[in-house]
Parts: sequence; structure tokens; C-alpha cells
Amino acid sequence: MAEQLLELTKNSKNSSKIVLSSESLFWLTPELIKDKDIWDKYFDIHVILAVREIDEMLSSEYQQRVKRHGDCITLGQFLRRRNFISSHHAKAAETMSLIQQFNIPHTLINYSKHKQDISQLLFKIIGAEKVYPEAKMKDAVINRSLSRKELEALTVINALYAKKFPWISTRISDELITNHPKVKSQQCRISKQQLKKIYKTNATYIQSINQFLDSSEKLASLSNFTQESATQTNPPVNLKEIAEEETISINLIGDILSEVLTHDSQQKLSNNTVNAIIELSQSGRVSKETEIELLQLARQNRPQALKISRLLERAKTEFAKP
Repeated sequence: MAEQLLELTKNSKNSSKIVLSSESLFWLTPELIKDKDIWDKYFDIHVILAVREIDEMLSSEYQQRVKRHGDCITLGQFLRRRNFISSHHAKAAETMSLIQQFNIPHTLINYSKHKQDISQLLFKIIGAEKVYPEAKMKDAVINRSLSRKELEALTVINALYAKKFPWISTRISDELITNHPKVKSQQCRISKQQLKKIYKTNATYIQSINQFLDSSEKLASLSNFTQESATQTNPPVNLKEIAEEETISINLIGDILSEVLTHDSQQKLSNNTVNAIIELSQSGRVSKETEIELLQLARQNRPQALKISRLLERAKTEFAKP
């Protein structure tokens, strides 16, 4: 990493500053800091690091796994598989410790506090606030998260089709974000019990990061978990607006999936796929509404199957209950 930067500076002699930004750079920064003796004589480094509330970070990582990697597990399974550890906070804590040890100039940002002005803030930090494209950035939505309904639908599709079409989750999520950028993103629901486990498991990392943040910018931690949990209220929601957005999203997902399946084959789904659909519908991992949709799909492929018809009628009856 240090050698690459040395080469970059040699080829950029007309520039007084170089701004580097990438997801991979975040994970390589500790290595770069440790190699300070290699680059210290040739250039100065200012590290700009953004952290966010740990529940938001894990929710975002889970969404990325579903959107980009075809995962079909629940959020709870995702958390348990990683032992409730936030790798991002672990790496951020390591980075800040090394920054302090090697006396590296830095700016640490609580992204959760600056979602609305993060771009403008970054331009200011690098000394380019005068060229900030305010008109272009106003109301811009960049790679929004999926709504809960979109996420649920995509996990079902991944369970059914990811092995056959490994790119299906990326295709659908990109289409949703491009065609419906204004749909309200929704953080994945993490139970209070899970959240307490997350705070407890990552307490050392959060404490280390908070040392470098002002009191008004500190991340939530185990010490204020009980108080926050007791006073936490759900924000008001416009149910009609959400229902309209869900309809638009589900229709688009249906169109994309129909196009994919039509191009792939004009034949009906295989027996194995229909069996998988039925099994998923009865797994308890999907909502009652999604269970009905899955059973309707199964019945289209097996119209004479009495078992599917009985399951479908039972699901509709349960869904209709107040």
C-alpha cells in the first residue's frame, strides 16, 4: 500500500493534494499507518474516517449481503453467524488506536449524525467547499437502502433463484434503486435483546471510538442502552404512502423476475423448485402475505395439487383475521 502511494505521488507532482476514497482503503489503512517509516519523508497523510451507530451499520451490512451476494438468511441468522461482532467498528477502533499511536492527523465523523450534510462536510474537510455542487446534490438519493417489503421479497427470490441466477439480487436491487430512488429506506428491525447483545459484544470497540468523538457526536453504547430502549418510540408512518410504495416495488420486482424466467425457459418450474417454494412458504421465515404469494405461484405450477390448495386457503383465512 505504501509503495503504491509513493508511485502515485511521483506521477502527481503538479498536485498539492490527492484525495483517495474506496471501501477497500478503509480496511488497508492500519497497514498504511504501520508503514509510516516508508512514506513519512515523502508526503503527509490526513485520515478522514466515518463511523455510524452500530445497529445502522449491521443493518446496512445485512442489506448489502442480500442485495449483492444473494443471501437469503434472516437478520437474526446474519448476526449470529458473525457472533454479533461489527467488523467495521472493530477495524475503526484499531485504526483510531494506530492514528493516536503514530500521531496521524485525522477527522472522525459520526455519519449517523451527518447523513443529510455528509457530502458537504467532506468537501469542507478537504478544503474544497467553494466547488461543492450544491444544486446537483440537493435532494440527491445515493444508493438507498431497500424498504422492508423489498428486502423480504428479495430474500425469498434469493432462496429460490440465487443458485441458478447468481446475479439476480444485484439486478433487482439496482432496478429498484434506479427506478424508485425516493422510496423510503427502512432500517432492519433489531430486537432489544439482540441490540443489547450487540452493544455488549462490541463495547470495547465503541468505547475506543468514542474517545475521539465530541460528547454530542458519541456513538450509542451499552451504558446508555437501558435508558434509550425505555424512551425509544417508533416514528409516525404514513401507511397509505408505504402501501403505495410497496405496490410499485413489488410490481417492478415481478416484472423483472418474469422477464428473467421467460428468457431462461418457456417451461414451468421444475418439481424441485416448486417443492422449495412450498417448503419456504411453511418455514415461518416469511410474512403471511408472502406465504400466500408463494403458494399461489406453487399452485400455478401444480393446479391439481389438493395439498397446495388447502395450504393456500388456510393462509388466506389466517391473513384475513383481524
